[in-house]
Amino acid sequence: MQIFLDSILYSYAQIFFSNRKWFGAGALLISFFDPAVGAMGLLGVILSNAFAFYLKFDKEKIRNGFYGFNGILIGAAIAFFFQLTPFLIGMAVIFIFLSFFLAASLENLMANLFNLPGLSLPFILTLYVFLVIIVNFPGVNFKDVLGATTLSLSYLPHSIHLLFSSLALIILQTNALAGAFLLLLILAFSRVMFLNTLIAFFINYLVVIAIFPHPSSAFLLLTSFNAVLVAFALGGSMIILSKKTIPLLALTVLFVIVFTMFFENILSDKLLPVLVLPFNVVTLSTIYSLKFREENTDLALLYFKPGSPEENYYYHSSRTARFKDFKYLLPELPFHGLWKVSQAFDGEYTHKDDWRYAWDFVITDESGKEYSNNGNSRSDYHCFNTPVAAPLEGTIVRVINNVDDNEIGEVNIEQNWGNTVIIDHGEGLFSSLSHLKKKSITVETGDEVKKGQIIGKCGNSGRSPYPHLHFQFQLTDKLGDKTYRYPISSYIVEEKEEKNLYVFDFPKKDQVVGNLDAHKTVKAAFDFKLGDKLEFECTVGQEKFNEKWEIKVDIFNVLYIENNFGDRLNIYKLEKIFYATNYIGKRKSALYYFYLTVPKVPLGFADGLKWRDVYPLSAVVNSIVRYLSEFLLIFNEPIKAEGHYAWRKNENNNFEIISKLTITGKNVFSFYKKEDSGKILLESELGISEFKFSRNGKVFLAKRIRSK
Repeated sequence: MQIFLDSILYSYAQIFFSNRKWFGAGALLISFFDPAVGAMGLLGVILSNAFAFYLKFDKEKIRNGFYGFNGILIGAAIAFFFQLTPFLIGMAVIFIFLSFFLAASLENLMANLFNLPGLSLPFILTLYVFLVIIVNFPGVNFKDVLGATTLSLSYLPHSIHLLFSSLALIILQTNALAGAFLLLLILAFSRVMFLNTLIAFFINYLVVIAIFPHPSSAFLLLTSFNAVLVAFALGGSMIILSKKTIPLLALTVLFVIVFTMFFENILSDKLLPVLVLPFNVVTLSTIYSLKFREENTDLALLYFKPGSPEENYYYHSSRTARFKDFKYLLPELPFHGLWKVSQAFDGEYTHKDDWRYAWDFVITDESGKEYSNNGNSRSDYHCFNTPVAAPLEGTIVRVINNVDDNEIGEVNIEQNWGNTVIIDHGEGLFSSLSHLKKKSITVETGDEVKKGQIIGKCGNSGRSPYPHLHFQFQLTDKLGDKTYRYPISSYIVEEKEEKNLYVFDFPKKDQVVGNLDAHKTVKAAFDFKLGDKLEFECTVGQEKFNEKWEIKVDIFNVLYIENNFGDRLNIYKLEKIFYATNYIGKRKSALYYFYLTVPKVPLGFADGLKWRDVYPLSAVVNSIVRYLSEFLLIFNEPIKAEGHYAWRKNENNNFEIISKLTITGKNVFSFYKKEDSGKILLESELGISEFKFSRNGKVFLAKRIRSK
């Protein structure tokens, strides 16, 4: 029963691109400003969702309102345009079922052909079929509704009254007061959507007034209504919010005006209303055209389950910051120990143009020198004759092993790359390691190598005035081919007596870098496997409770932790990094505080090793300050949440992660700053032993209950 009630409320919320049941409940109540329209809309959603359950469609889609909102619209539209009679209600039932089948079929058709949603096309197509057919029956009386609104709020300025009437028309209401209440609902749901609504409406209003000195009320209402719907869709719901959102809305509002005029001229003779047709055409064509860009950094199309425009932005922003350069192949640095980057991308010497994405590595001593003695001999250099390793598993495809090593200061430009090994890592990725020592290469063409396997020694062959290792990724097995920008999966940088972890990043010039070595205890602690179960005794203030976790996997093969309260934390494991990627649930559980404490963990221990991560603001802040800041989100991100973490050993020689979550505002919100702290304790046998998180003076403590 609960899932059916949810399906009704989410169906109403879907009309406004909302995922909140309370929004749906509000829209449902507002739809009864006109009782007949409200009742028929409710009948439409009940029949549509009941039919979907009966035919065993996807329960989650039914619950989320996917199949119900077109039923609401077709039921409400029949009551909106006609005087209801028993015959007409019977016909409405038939067409509600028709709208359901059109919604289901258009979903697959649009998705398979264009990777697009069906929006409200099923509604408008069903309505047109109904209107064409219904004129053949006697005793059917039309209402004179479009463009005529009730006198409620008539004392308001024309533009404001029109704004409210436009919003009311979304759920087929003629009372402007219904639109005023809907605008309040929109404000509570999303400050971004509220602003976009006003921006799109007033752009449309001013343009129409400028073009047409005396536009009809019906035309103004139609363009405003469609402009607002376009703002809902393109202003953060189906396209991620960015600084280009407002220009996009301005342009698409102009398209709305054009298509409204076009469809009015075509459909008026056939007595068919324009309604949401311009919205569907403009929205779908805009989204489809954006799929063909070379770069999608701005106006990114939604690629995950939607929330509010703010939530969509926060999730996308944090995901981009965390995984912008994420790759499925996980190369490491091609050596063991610590080496210094003597030349990086766009280097000052040779890393230019097609060869810009490459690194040169050397070894330095504590004083920063590359050599001992006077540096006049190859053997004076710390890196000379030092082993070089394969950065990733692969097949050796090219070996050059007979080029003499140069004397210091000399170069061999005829054999530029010197002794070289090129490895094919699959998936079209190759790596090339050059300037190796003559006769030091231990592999041959065709050999299979493991990540970290020694393949030769650093030398001074080719165009190399002093010993160093040249390393690059490329897309072919050709010697000296142009370089390819590909990140190192994880590495440690030692700088100013600190050790900092970098993940899917690119070593910079003068950084002293080394690989992260996995640690058995740490890796075992975060090696969550399908079916694993954990239990914690939790304390917050005077409250105590037990919380159980179980590791599960969904239909998309996403591994996640679910607790006994139904909260969920998606997790992702790499060879040497553990990620908590997305939390869904209440903010009072151990699972939530675990996410706040360690959203990312290196699966290797180095005392004092530090790293950082970012959080979507909506996951960590739920206050009036955040809601006020969201009025500016369309221009910049006023408040950000960032985490800082460090490994250490405690007095019992157990591993601990110390975390600090800082939430900082800027510009007009520079006054806002919060700092929370956390700690997680690992024991060699138990793994995660306990964790705690301090926020606003309260401490949440979770202690692992040992299995009997």
